[in-house]
Amino acid sequence: MNCHYFKNQTSNRPLYFNSRRVPFNEAQALIKKILPDAGFTSAYETISKWPGYQPTSLINLDNVADALGVKSVFYKNEAERFGLKSFKALGGAYAVHKCLEMLIGKNHVSDHKSPKIKKMIAGITVTSATDGNHGKSVAWGAKMFGCKCVIFIHEKVSKNRENALKKYGAQVVRAGKNYDESVKIAQEKAKENDWHVISDTSYAGYSTIPKHVMNGYEVMIYEAVIKQSVRPTHVFLQTGVGSLAAGVTASLFRNLDYSPRIILVDPENADCWVQSIKHQEPVACVGSLDTYMAGLACGTVSVIAWEILSKTIEASMSISDLDAARAMRCLKFCKRSHYAIEAGESATAGLAGLILTSNTSTLKQQLKINKDSQILIIGSEGVTDRDIYNKIVTNELLSET
Repeated sequence: MNCHYFKNQTSNRPLYFNSRRVPFNEAQALIKKILPDAGFTSAYETISKWPGYQPTSLINLDNVADALGVKSVFYKNEAERFGLKSFKALGGAYAVHKCLEMLIGKNHVSDHKSPKIKKMIAGITVTSATDGNHGKSVAWGAKMFGCKCVIFIHEKVSKNRENALKKYGAQVVRAGKNYDESVKIAQEKAKENDWHVISDTSYAGYSTIPKHVMNGYEVMIYEAVIKQSVRPTHVFLQTGVGSLAAGVTASLFRNLDYSPRIILVDPENADCWVQSIKHQEPVACVGSLDTYMAGLACGTVSVIAWEILSKTIEASMSISDLDAARAMRCLKFCKRSHYAIEAGESATAGLAGLILTSNTSTLKQQLKINKDSQILIIGSEGVTDRDIYNKIVTNELLSET
């Protein structure tokens, strides 16, 4: 049986398998070398003490599982995370915390409300580039701890997302034609002004902060595997620079004793992971990176993410904006579901990838998806721009005609 919302699927999506994948024990050792256990332990102990912390829901999409002929499809609903409506709340804010620790000392950060320490922290400025969610987490973290924050957004970031950043006290600067350009501008301005970059992507000479970001993202899977007892056979993960996928993968290999099949899903117009897996080396995308999946509109893979994902994932694929919209409509309107889930346009690539491959018998067989399969999807964001969301789910944007 096909998913009703994908009944007009007209073409098969190519799937690129990863020839660099290594056995579980080797991959686990590699991950623990790159992201030691102590890093995650620190992240969980810190984040779980923040006001409002609680594990996000793990929703059983039994309607999707029935339609695809699998045992279960679990959706980790990050729309609930700290009121920021995105998994990014776990990464950027924690990285701000770790940055402040490095600058003024761990004990001082824990005492950040004392007048003396408040004054020290108030003289520090953190900065980042963003499509919306990461910057909001950085701004939220800066506000929580009391430092200044400057966020760079590119020309395509919506006004609603710009206003959301300002709500958390950030100075917002619009510069660059796309995310990658904004990243470079943020780096340049940080160097000029002695600001501290809090980026979720890593590059030559910049890896410490992105590792803290990934440690924060690991909390999602610790919750799912340890607290909520899911044992996935397959995990479909949306990819921008790859930090979400790398953090999730690290936590899977840290907390499981087997290798689940991990499939990366790119937007077709920002498919740097597809190209990198296809060519077996990091490949940067060029061009406009135009996609409604704003949080995934990235053209360059994270160096650390490549080190992890190139040795662990099963395959990579891309989807269209319309595919993501179909998955959004499925989650919101499916009459066979017990839930009406509002998922943002960057949240559903993993689900769309699962449905597209499962609707293609050859791909389903190649990925060994069958009646015993338990699938994990990360619903990485809720509605972060209500105007865009409403236009997509009502067919005003990305219609079937």
